[in-house]
Amino acid sequence: MESAEWLKTVFVVGERTNAGKFDYGNCKVFDKNGYHWIVDQQFYKKLELPEDPCKWNQAQACTWKKWAEIEYNLTNLNITELIVNGKQLTSDNFCWNFTGLEDMSPKDDFWTHVFLLKMMHKVYIKKKNEECINIRTLLNFKNKFYSNSNINYDVDIWQFLLNLLTDSEYQNVIEWIDNEGTFKILKPSTVSIMWGLVKNNRKMDYKKMASALRYHYGKGIIEQAKGKHVYKFAGDIKTMIGHSPMDIKSMFQQESN
Repeated sequence: MESAEWLKTVFVVGERTNAGKFDYGNCKVFDKNGYHWIVDQQFYKKLELPEDPCKWNQAQACTWKKWAEIEYNLTNLNITELIVNGKQLTSDNFCWNFTGLEDMSPKDDFWTHVFLLKMMHKVYIKKKNEECINIRTLLNFKNKFYSNSNINYDVDIWQFLLNLLTDSEYQNVIEWIDNEGTFKILKPSTVSIMWGLVKNNRKMDYKKMASALRYHYGKGIIEQAKGKHVYKFAGDIKTMIGHSPMDIKSMFQQESN
């Protein structure tokens, strides 16, 4: 079952198992700031711990705590003093009753890591050097999309993008550039996830979405334009949408003021 949900601390796009839990191998996880989190394969390779933290004994949980102290700069707190096994650590009832730790900001990466340890039963870390996604925009799109009882998964990519360009809610991820139908995708990762929701494809990324766009080149529908993530609708765009693109952009800007 495909899903895209906000779960207290993280936004998850993926597939649930028959037991109702997310399958970590078939989902994407983002924190509240839009950063992508992935399973830390190097952690398992170097420390040789069971993949499921629920199965860690006290010694193995201590190995994780020593790693976490360094990874999240907790060395002044010495969390290794906590005597706990993996089952206790991942329990919803476990309380981090430790002087100094409770004062850390809930925005800190350590708490996202711990939440994913409990929810996904895997060691996750924040992926570096990757574009942040816009969580609020994704949630708005997901709620609007799934509230539509007549969902059309067969919509073409150009129709999807045109719908975004003519909706004021999405001007922070895609925008018109000129009256000739040229537009720029401002947040490629965010837009590609939205496209993945439309196509019911959790593995969708910008590379796959760009490939779908290239399929329409030379067909009088959409063309590549000069610039990164820039494209152009072929033909008379004003006739297609009833207004010139820059007039639409101006109306959106007035709405936001």
